[in-house]
Amino acid sequence: MNINALQTLLFVPANRPERFATALSSGADAVIIDLEDAVPAADKDAARNMLANWLTEQPPASVLVRINGTGSPWFNQDMALCRSDAVAAVVVPKAEDAEALAELAHVTDKPLLPFIESARALARLDAIASANGVARLLFGQLDMALDLAMDYPPPPGEPDDQAPFLPIRSQLVVCSRAHDLAAPLDAVYTAFHDDAGLQAYVREGMKLGFGGVLLIHPRQVAPAVQAMAPTPAQVAWAGRGLAAEQRVNGAVVAVNEQMVDSPVMARARRILRQDGQR
Repeated sequence: MNINALQTLLFVPANRPERFATALSSGADAVIIDLEDAVPAADKDAARNMLANWLTEQPPASVLVRINGTGSPWFNQDMALCRSDAVAAVVVPKAEDAEALAELAHVTDKPLLPFIESARALARLDAIASANGVARLLFGQLDMALDLAMDYPPPPGEPDDQAPFLPIRSQLVVCSRAHDLAAPLDAVYTAFHDDAGLQAYVREGMKLGFGGVLLIHPRQVAPAVQAMAPTPAQVAWAGRGLAAEQRVNGAVVAVNEQMVDSPVMARARRILRQDGQR
C-alpha cells in the first residue's frame, strides 16, 4: 500500500467485523479500522481481540488501524496489535507529542498518520510533522472545534460554514509541504447522505491543497472520487494551455486573455495526469 497516494480512506468500527468486508469492497483507497471513537469503552478489549484474530487472515499491509490515544488504558495493547503484518500504517488520535510518535513508530515499525485536532497540536505542528515515522497529517475537525470552543457543528438545517477552519486547514497543507510529506487528508464530512455537500467540501479541500479525504460511510466513496477528478473544463483548459506552450516552444503565452507561464503549465500537466489516471 502506497500511503502517499491514498485519497479516500474509509473508517469502519473495530467492534463491527461484519462490516469489514463491505468496507474493503467499497472502492475506497484504504480502510481504517477504528479502535478509538467508534468503540465504546466497555467494548474496547473485545473489539481488539476480534480485530487481532481477523488480521491473522489478511494479506500484508492491507488495512490501517486507528488506535486509542497514548494516555489511554488501551494504548499499549493497541500498539502491540499494530505490529501485525496486515497493518499498513497506524492512525494516531489527538497527536501532540513528537517524541511519543517517534517511539510508537519504532515499536510498531509502521508509518504513522497523526490526527491534528487540538490547539496544542497546532502549536507543535512542525515537530509532529518532522517526527520519525510520520507519513501524513490528518485533520480532526470536530475535536478541533471542541478544543477551541468554536460554534460548530451547526444545528440541522443551518448552513455548514467551513470558513472558520480555513486557516487551520491551510496550516496543515503548508506544514506538510515544508516537511516533504504527502498532502494531508481532510476531515470527515458527517452528513453521509448529502452527496452534493460532500462534493463541495472535497473540492474546497482540493483547492486548499489537501490530498484526499476521510470518509465514514461506504456510500461516500463514489461522490468523493468524482469530486477529486478534474472537471471537463479543467481538462479542456489544460489541453489548450499545453498546445499553446508547444507552439511557442515553452515561452510565456496568452491563452484566453490569461498569461500562461511555467507554474501554470506545471498545473496543466498535473491535471492531465490526473485525468489519465481515471
